[in-house]
Amino acid sequence: MKKCIKNVLFPLLCVLALLTFSACSAEPTPYEKNDGEGYTVSVKFDANGGTFTTNSSVIVDSYNPAELKTNGEGMAEIALLSPDNPIRGNDAFNVSRPGYFLAGWYAVRTETSAGEYIYGEKWDFDTDLVKVDPSAAHSSASPVLTLYAAWIPRFEIQFCDKTSGELLGELDFDPTTETINAPAWSTETGTLEMYKFPARSGYTFTAAYYDDAFTKAVDTEAVAHPGVIDYATGTATDTVLKLYVEYTEGEWYRIYTAEQLTDNANLNGHYEICADLDFADEIWPTVFMYGNFSGEIKGNGHTIKNVTFTQTNNSKANAGLFGQLTEKASITDLTFENVTFTIQSGTRVAGTNYGLLAGTVSKDAVLNGVKILGSALQIDSSCYFGVDDYSIGLVCGMGDGEVIPDAEISCTVVGEDPDRITLTVEGNTVTLTFAD
Repeated sequence: MKKCIKNVLFPLLCVLALLTFSACSAEPTPYEKNDGEGYTVSVKFDANGGTFTTNSSVIVDSYNPAELKTNGEGMAEIALLSPDNPIRGNDAFNVSRPGYFLAGWYAVRTETSAGEYIYGEKWDFDTDLVKVDPSAAHSSASPVLTLYAAWIPRFEIQFCDKTSGELLGELDFDPTTETINAPAWSTETGTLEMYKFPARSGYTFTAAYYDDAFTKAVDTEAVAHPGVIDYATGTATDTVLKLYVEYTEGEWYRIYTAEQLTDNANLNGHYEICADLDFADEIWPTVFMYGNFSGEIKGNGHTIKNVTFTQTNNSKANAGLFGQLTEKASITDLTFENVTFTIQSGTRVAGTNYGLLAGTVSKDAVLNGVKILGSALQIDSSCYFGVDDYSIGLVCGMGDGEVIPDAEISCTVVGEDPDRITLTVEGNTVTLTFAD
């Protein structure tokens, strides 16, 4: 095939200019060169508003009738190559038009009264053949066939806020090559993959609807766009889809592993625990240990276990599993088991609050269905307490230690000289007495 095709790669205006120029110049046009070499049969591809990678609006393939196979009726048959066919190698010509996608190549183009085009006779490059009489007079400047690119506006999705109706974003896509996935939770990362849906800072996607009555939810992996392509005419209908998107306040995560909780630790985060989390080989998030947690954890009856962490940072006023549970914090239906919190050797304690759950639990923090089982608060005998303005509690240093009734927390002195400190535990409060 390569031996009997020649490409003429000039935009139509350039071709006309060359033909005009040839009238006053001895230099032959590309078409005249083809005709002189016997490549008299040509097929034109009209980008029809688009552009080829050569910046041309038209390409022309020319053929030598003498090199073509003939059928039983003596007609030469040409199996065309689409412009982007990789068989062309470096001569492959992709075509594009901003804001549109290609429906195909058509032998018939008709303009409507509205100034739009409809098409007919879609070309099938696998089966269709061009048939020409090899004995007839042909000129490559007069194509035996012109194929027109049929362009359809890229399908559009408009994302509207379910509550306010505000337009949140628009998305154009080619439905022949692209699929728009609905947001989905990743069990690998614990995060919500938004794909091409608009994200909202401080909020989490919960649902999307096809109708403004919110009765038809997007409940499949991919969005079902109503647009329909009519390949017989190279046109499409219902190319615009409006989706109504619902969000809930807070940046939520669905946590399946200890690593996911560590990776997504955020003092304002909202977490739904979806499995028991084992921290035997994972470090408890430092941001939780010292920070002011104002988020939410829904435990769903699961357990966080085998957590070991140590207080060594002298600049932090609060420390525990959480530095402080603020008045906005909420933890529900969650068990902490086999948690060990050590106030480490060398720690200077002044104006600080320590507790296994939190250094401070604010009055309005929500703790419902929270349990602490088989856990330990350890105080190293080498700690330095230079003043008396500190609070140590089993559950919390500052706040109501009874927010978790029947918490199983032991308190012991560890280190090289355990007799240096005498512990007294009364309810939640831990009192230290130091030997002279």
